[in-house]
Amino acid sequence: MPSPDDESDSAPALSEAELYRIVHEATQDAILGAVGTILLAGVGVVLFLAGLSAIVGALNIVGTVLGVCFAALGLYLVASLLDGVPSLWG
Repeated sequence: MPSPDDESDSAPALSEAELYRIVHEATQDAILGAVGTILLAGVGVVLFLAGLSAIVGALNIVGTVLGVCFAALGLYLVASLLDGVPSLWG
C-alpha cells in the first residue's frame, strides 16, 4: 500500500497562473448560473402574474384560455427551476 507521501501517481502540480484561470472560470460559471436562475425565476413569476391578470380581465373564452396558458407556463417554469417537476430541457 503506497504511503500518503508518495506523489508519483498524483496529477502534476498546477502553476499559480493555471490555478487562477481554473478558479476564475469556475467562479464566473457559478455567478452566471445563479444570476440566470434568478432571472428565469423572475420571468416565470411575471408570466404567472400576467396570466392571472388576463384571466381576471378576460372578456371572452379566448382571453381566459390565453391567461390560463400563461399562468401555467409561469408556474411550470418556476417549478422546474426548483426541481419540483422534470425539466423539458434536460
